[in-house]
Amino acid sequence: MTVISALAFVGIGAAAFFTIQYFQKEPTTAARNAAPLENPPPATASSSGKGNALLKHVEVAGLRLMQNKARQTEVRFVVINHSGAELQNLLGNIDLRARTSKQDEEPVGVFSFKIPALGPYESREVTSVINTKLKVYELPDWQNLDHRLQITSQ
Repeated sequence: MTVISALAFVGIGAAAFFTIQYFQKEPTTAARNAAPLENPPPATASSSGKGNALLKHVEVAGLRLMQNKARQTEVRFVVINHSGAELQNLLGNIDLRARTSKQDEEPVGVFSFKIPALGPYESREVTSVINTKLKVYELPDWQNLDHRLQITSQ
């Protein structure tokens, strides 16, 4: 009897909800008063793809900072090829910045990478030593890092 009563109340509630929705003539005010889409600000030359056409096809993700046995700061990251072409001799430089840093501030670290071949839609994990004045524990956490990729050759 309890189950039947519960189903009856759910059915009555659902019927009332759909009836109100059906007879409502005006669209919701949230849909009418939606803010217009904003155009994103123009990108800088290093991130817009003007420097190298491959910037729109190559992604760097998963930055992890650590210290190696020689007590140097290393970064481990993944380079992803989003294009259908194989990339040969991919060289790049990456500037690491804190997310809260201003555009004209000096990066907290700089490193480079070289990948001999990266197949179409392939990703590769890379480890590189960071050129930085800070210790690994003084650098921002991975969630607070921003990176700027520059492809130097291909």
